Amino acid sequence: MTDLPSNLTAVPSRLGATALVDERGLVIEINDIQAELLHHGVLRLSVLTFIVDVSAGVTLDTDPDRWTFTTDLSLRMQAIPAPGKVTASTTILRQGRRSAHGLVEVIDDQQRLLAAGAIGFAHVPRKTGDPPKPHVSPELMAERFAGLERVSSSLRDEAGIIPINPAQGVVEIAVRPEVCNPAGTLQGAMVALVAESAAEDLIGSLADEPAVVTELDIRYLAQATVGPVRTQSRLLGTGPDAPVEVRLIDTATGRLSTLVYARAAPAPP
Repeated sequence: MTDLPSNLTAVPSRLGATALVDERGLVIEINDIQAELLHHGVLRLSVLTFIVDVSAGVTLDTDPDRWTFTTDLSLRMQAIPAPGKVTASTTILRQGRRSAHGLVEVIDDQQRLLAAGAIGFAHVPRKTGDPPKPHVSPELMAERFAGLERVSSSLRDEAGIIPINPAQGVVEIAVRPEVCNPAGTLQGAMVALVAESAAEDLIGSLADEPAVVTELDIRYLAQATVGPVRTQSRLLGTGPDAPVEVRLIDTATGRLSTLVYARAAPAPP
């Protein structure tokens, strides 16, 4: 699965995630949630996209002769104060030769459903000359995710997201190893963070009260390997509760790499 962090210094590797395998399959958890992962006291939705993507991706990536790529991810979250712990697991809805789909859920430390959604993957045959595909089993992931390294500043700052025009939802990120996967492309959760940042900037310029992004619908269309990646955003309505369309463009090629629809809700008091 190429969407995993490439090394222990990568930003996604330092979110404090741990893993275990039980009757639910591969379960990804974050305990002792840091303030650096929050926005207005709410755990960032992009952080949840990371743990559900890993849980689902490793669960569904079972064919050694095919790459498994995330194609789409939809996630809905409650706008509540950050819990002390979150746990992500996957239920396989369909596992075909060319594609797979799963239902993802995140529960908190009080066993409440914090977020839920669906995720899709494409199974792509390995070509002659492709690098060897690493064997990534749920058991190996449980060993790899130790939750030891942590980010030391806000997640946006750690990822290097630069606000260009907040009122228009324009932000930019450099494609560098700290935010890439082993394939050298922008890691999926970092893509979600870029879109989340653009949407929260745009909505924040309109709202009279703090707001947090609670819905993300992501379509991964192409790899962003050169960058910088810059967003183009537009509000699909007239108020801060209207959906926001965010396009991620690889400025080196002009190619649309990701299409995202986001929605925000008032932050809890």
